[in-house]
Amino acid sequence: MTPSRTPLPTGLPRRRCLALLGALPVAATAGATQEVAWPTRPVRILVPFPAGSGTDTLARFYSERLARSLGQSVPVENMGGANGVIATRAAARAAPDGYTVFFGTVSTHAANPNLLRAPGFDPIRDFAPVSMLTINALALLVRADFPARDLQEFIAHARARPGRLNFGIGNAGGLAGTHLLTSATGIRAEQVTYRGTPAAMTDLLGGRIQFMVVDLGPAVPHLRAGTIRALAVTTARRIELLPDVPTMQEGGIPGFDFASWNAVWVPAGTPAPIIARLNREIVAIGESEEAKRFAAGMGITSTTSTPEALGAFTERELARWARIVEEAGIPRE
Repeated sequence: MTPSRTPLPTGLPRRRCLALLGALPVAATAGATQEVAWPTRPVRILVPFPAGSGTDTLARFYSERLARSLGQSVPVENMGGANGVIATRAAARAAPDGYTVFFGTVSTHAANPNLLRAPGFDPIRDFAPVSMLTINALALLVRADFPARDLQEFIAHARARPGRLNFGIGNAGGLAGTHLLTSATGIRAEQVTYRGTPAAMTDLLGGRIQFMVVDLGPAVPHLRAGTIRALAVTTARRIELLPDVPTMQEGGIPGFDFASWNAVWVPAGTPAPIIARLNREIVAIGESEEAKRFAAGMGITSTTSTPEALGAFTERELARWARIVEEAGIPRE
């Protein structure tokens, strides 16, 4: 296994990352080589967002395949609410026995610790990293009948109506992406917060909100049906799912480059051999052509990593989100 398979969007140079991994204690690696009798009963995947969210869709894809490779059922449990905080707290307090696997996101392990004064968990102390899962572009979405046809028209339309447009927030990635957009363009709009992206998507289709910046998983059926349109993607490069949709940079916002991500953790204290086994199974799934095609269909990129690389990445993302929150002027709750 290579030190890291993750094309991290923001991080250390490869040489520095390898040096960091090389400095980790060898005892953990040695312990990980020991086999344990696991699993002997169902392994639950805890998802911090409602059914139909991008994270939920991803978890159900892995659930089916992990059940086959582990020889046990792997049910998905959705525990939405508070932008993922409720489920993250539950995962942090779960027994560290390998029977609770947490499919977390940039919201749970980078954004919320910086957005909340008292999140009720520590993303480093309370969790053991397993593997990266995906890197996710976001997009600026509007309803099909929205008058603006491109990003510059959207900016002009919104600026001419200060405070009269509503935008939806279903997760922290969308919150940061929207605040980065509004702070870069001077747009003033009203925020409407939802328990998850699917509910926000429903209100976008219904006209209660006029735009949202969101990961594309829940939006794909509506994009294909032509009921919503993507005006720009948040990453520095265009994405395979929407090759004709320009980036924010191409649309006239220099330096705009933002992505969210998904990863897997277990409660801190989970035995190293279980983490090693779980990592092997997730890596095998994530590197398959099936997983790559599935992810591309959601507008995301399938990727994997070692536990150590995910741990280092999480620390960098926490620092990056501290800067995002400060620069975008997002108030702590």
